[in-house]
Amino acid sequence: MKAAMLYGYKDLRIEEVEKPVADEDEIAFKVMACGICPSDVRGYNRKGKLERPRIPGHESVGVVVEVGGDVEGVEVGDKIVRDWRNTCGVCYYCRKGLYNFCLKAETPEWRGFSGGFCEYSKATDHVYRKMPDNLSYEEAAFSEPLACCINGIHQSNIEVGDDVAIIGCGPIGLQLMQLAKVRGARIIAVDLKEDRLKVAKKLGAHDVVNAGEQDTVETILGLTDGRGVNASIVAVGHPVPIKNGLDVLDLDGTLNIFAGTYPKAEIPVDPNVPHYKHLKITGSHDFTPHDFTTALKLIDKGIVDVKSLISHRLPLEETKKGFDIVSNQEGLKVIIEPNE
Repeated sequence: MKAAMLYGYKDLRIEEVEKPVADEDEIAFKVMACGICPSDVRGYNRKGKLERPRIPGHESVGVVVEVGGDVEGVEVGDKIVRDWRNTCGVCYYCRKGLYNFCLKAETPEWRGFSGGFCEYSKATDHVYRKMPDNLSYEEAAFSEPLACCINGIHQSNIEVGDDVAIIGCGPIGLQLMQLAKVRGARIIAVDLKEDRLKVAKKLGAHDVVNAGEQDTVETILGLTDGRGVNASIVAVGHPVPIKNGLDVLDLDGTLNIFAGTYPKAEIPVDPNVPHYKHLKITGSHDFTPHDFTTALKLIDKGIVDVKSLISHRLPLEETKKGFDIVSNQEGLKVIIEPNE
């Protein structure tokens, strides 16, 4: 089969590789869509060469073509979306309910993970969900990033009627925005790109702030009678918007640093600010199996619009082009369709 093989820094090649065969506890599936995630792009932009080339891609969906002998409840021809996080359920963090920090899930050998930018892939039994028949492959491919956003909303302490700032309106920020609005929040969307702010407005943002033309803190304070917001979620990994997210908080507010910073960064914080304002500073990492199930449900029922976030649909042969598009922050979500 054909696959996009990552060798190192910006070195992504389409090559012929061995087609995967399902083991007894696995299914193999024909990949119909796989989204490009910022974490994929970080690997693509990391300097140096990999010890061994690999197939990236974890937002994959497809059609089952082979079922292992120990697998029940799925048949050849079923449409599935893969959850790559194979949690063990028995380690310290799983038993604490922190499935997104499963100790075994961090081990590739346990995950049994196979990349998605290829014609065929596979998944360990139970690490997938059946797709509703009426749902498109490209929409179902958002289940994994939306699951991360659901986890982020859980950490952000949003109540009905709260003012919420979403800082960064890429595909992740726009999903977080929709989830916050479902919770009954008034949304203030912030970004440097006018085209992204237009999508935010279309998807329900009540106010938008162009951070390249307006002072983010001053503008948000002006939109909230000088108080600030109850929660700010920063979906862009840069010290300036993270500091802005802290500075716009009202008393008892929550800052969720959703995006990591690459390279690592430090932000000066006066401890008196969170102390006297009774602020909460948190983060959110990945998702739990239930978040993934919930994400698929929200997409299927039209509660979160993901189709409006797709700016590019590309064949497998143009995967490198797709990585460059995401690297350059052009458009929004890029979907690779290996078998379309």
